[in-house]
Amino acid sequence: MNARRLFTLLLLIPLTACATAHKLAQLAAPTNEHRFYQSRTFGTERQFNPLTEIVNEGFDLLRGNDADRRVFDLPYSEEATNLRISLFNPGKTWRQYGWSRLATHELFPLSLQGGNGGEWIPNYQFHLVGSGMVSARMAEWFDQRGFPHPVLWSALTMTAAHVLNELTERPVRFSEDAITDLLIFDPAGLLLFRFDIVQKLFSGPLQLTNWPLQPSLAFPEQTLENVGQEFVLRFKVPGTTRWRFLYIFGVSTMGGLSRDIGHGQSISLGAGANAEVKILNASDDVRTVTFTPTAGLFYDREGSLLMSLVARTGSENNATLNVYPGAVIGRRLPFGFWISSGRGGKPRLGVVSSWGLGVASGPARAH
Repeated sequence: MNARRLFTLLLLIPLTACATAHKLAQLAAPTNEHRFYQSRTFGTERQFNPLTEIVNEGFDLLRGNDADRRVFDLPYSEEATNLRISLFNPGKTWRQYGWSRLATHELFPLSLQGGNGGEWIPNYQFHLVGSGMVSARMAEWFDQRGFPHPVLWSALTMTAAHVLNELTERPVRFSEDAITDLLIFDPAGLLLFRFDIVQKLFSGPLQLTNWPLQPSLAFPEQTLENVGQEFVLRFKVPGTTRWRFLYIFGVSTMGGLSRDIGHGQSISLGAGANAEVKILNASDDVRTVTFTPTAGLFYDREGSLLMSLVARTGSENNATLNVYPGAVIGRRLPFGFWISSGRGGKPRLGVVSSWGLGVASGPARAH
């Protein structure tokens, strides 16, 4: 069997995991019960589809201060080779990284950012819980459009997004981080959200969804701007009827409060930190996570984000306003737009279709 076929088989691991879970004692959620996607015609839910999921999750790391956003010039072939080598040699990759470090830094919450660790934080939040929920949401998207085998289509979509995410993270040869994500946490997330009890938990007492950005191709430098994925968890404040705790996680982590203002609408305010993965030792794939302060104001209707204003310290986008379809003009605006200010105070503007992809213009940024 040649390398290409082996690589394909390894990428099908998440699909096999989903199929196995689907057969286990009918624990998968009923296909006629939609908990995470309601085909709303406004906000982030209007822009949610397989293409925007692949782009927002796949290129999520391009929000970093030092990220190279020239997506047509990234070394995909070289990174794919590194990823293939890592996937073909999981034992050697993990052994070279160190089994003890694997356990404390990646698999279990036994290290912190201050100790040059903490890689388990994005593993649990982003790959296991966040992307696991999106996989269920994507299955509902396919199901509501009459696709046969919606769970399979969802797994294919999520696998494409996960692989692209690892490629843009620039894996080295024998990249422990990449194979831990692809072989452990990504399949585990797909499995976790095939269980009915998990779906009920995160669509009932805990309300989990995603509020992606509005990716736009900027000219003339041909960079991908305003791209990224955020997950939003809310639950009621005890003793109140209109207040909910807010926890946003992904690349940014924010905590705060959400207030119901009537007619399914909510205003939320959060503050926290923006996380960036830093490579400490490329030869051994040693990484850590650093944080910079961030805060955001959000307006949503029925869980679908309509507007957001997010400010970050030390970022190229000091402040970014995103306005989604249906947010203004009597909820009939058929497109979205965004505007951001950079370190020099010069604005950048993007106009985004109802399908969630757009174009932008403005001053070039550092790459």
